[in-house]
Amino acid sequence: MSEHFDVIIIGTGAGGGTLLNRLAPSGKRILVLERGPFLPREKDNWNYHGSFKYYSSEVMFNSDGGEIRPGFSYFVGGNTKVYGAALFRLREKDFEKFLHRDGISPEWPIKYRDWEEYYTQAEELYEVHGKEGEDPTEPWRSKEYPHPPISHEPRIKEVFEILKTRGMKPYPAPMGVRINEAMMHLSPCIRCDTCDGYPCLVGAKSDADVIGVRPVMQSPTSQSSPKQRCCASTRARQAAKSPASWPK
Repeated sequence: MSEHFDVIIIGTGAGGGTLLNRLAPSGKRILVLERGPFLPREKDNWNYHGSFKYYSSEVMFNSDGGEIRPGFSYFVGGNTKVYGAALFRLREKDFEKFLHRDGISPEWPIKYRDWEEYYTQAEELYEVHGKEGEDPTEPWRSKEYPHPPISHEPRIKEVFEILKTRGMKPYPAPMGVRINEAMMHLSPCIRCDTCDGYPCLVGAKSDADVIGVRPVMQSPTSQSSPKQRCCASTRARQAAKSPASWPK
């Protein structure tokens, strides 16, 4: 393995996986470090009891010595492998100084306006479904969502309409799901009963593995080796023109 890399990315979650996807075409020599393997595709992906095995039993401790079990998912894609795929933007006030019950959240040195362009790019990459103006708390945006909101399930639609008649403002959450409701026979998403908290057996959830990492591995200028751990054993070897590659 080369002893020199232009970029070293630690972790392939929402941050690392997305960064890898964007840097890969640059031709830079990239080393990716991820402690976990690729999450296996198996029936337990959609099984309530079986799905718990995808969460780490790792124990952490708070300042008082009490145990915390955060339930991290240590796989390529990180916690996005089991997230609910709701992709909200931070609000403008989230970047400002704010007094919480337990103290002060300091003001950010950058503001929402500095991030807005990148939010737009991320929504395109992660194929986010939504509708501008439906969420009354949503910050301004320069472009509409790249895909229309996902239709409600019958019972949710009923509740949605009831809330509207009572003067409330329900709205469709922005969802990173690879679904084509106009042509479901071509849609990766099949609208299964398991999503939030579960891995996606059909790869239809817009997670950092499916959206960020795998497109780089499948590039004709990249080398990949299936069924290998992409972690401390991850070795991104530089091919002739390969920006990022995976262990043999």
